[in-house]
Amino acid sequence: MIVFLGFAVASFGQKGGALINERSSFKDRIYFGGGFGLSAGSGSTAISLSPIVGYMINSRLSAGVGVSYQFIKFNNVNVSNNLYGGSTFLRMNLIGQIFAYASYEFVNYDTNPFIDGSPRSTTSRLPLGAGLSQPLGEKASLNMIAAYDVLYDQSGPYNTPWVFSVFFSM
Repeated sequence: MIVFLGFAVASFGQKGGALINERSSFKDRIYFGGGFGLSAGSGSTAISLSPIVGYMINSRLSAGVGVSYQFIKFNNVNVSNNLYGGSTFLRMNLIGQIFAYASYEFVNYDTNPFIDGSPRSTTSRLPLGAGLSQPLGEKASLNMIAAYDVLYDQSGPYNTPWVFSVFFSM
């Protein structure tokens, strides 16, 4: 929670950004962000880190790339798994703070974390959905996305096709 609040405080100090137009510089069009997650309890621990970099093509459309890492440990059976991958995304501002979102993601994971040395596998995801961007100062924002993975595979590491995420961008 302290790290989460630290990101929020740092976001307020960012340089203000005017609307993007055809004369905007490359530097003005680039933005950074990402998310951090931490969940701990008596049964499990989960940590995730997902930085992104985006480019504002015009005032409505942006695209970008990201990397992700997740560590999951089930304490009661002493089992853990490291998941890592990458993504590309498109985001189109629709009305006000509402945007459409599409992403292609891949993740590599241990297919059977109960067995040491088990093979790893890579799976793809294609979450399509919508989001809401809440400004935090002039350039930073908190973004919330709800999406449905149209390539969902039950044999993969995720137990639902729904993808919900919250991340910062500046």
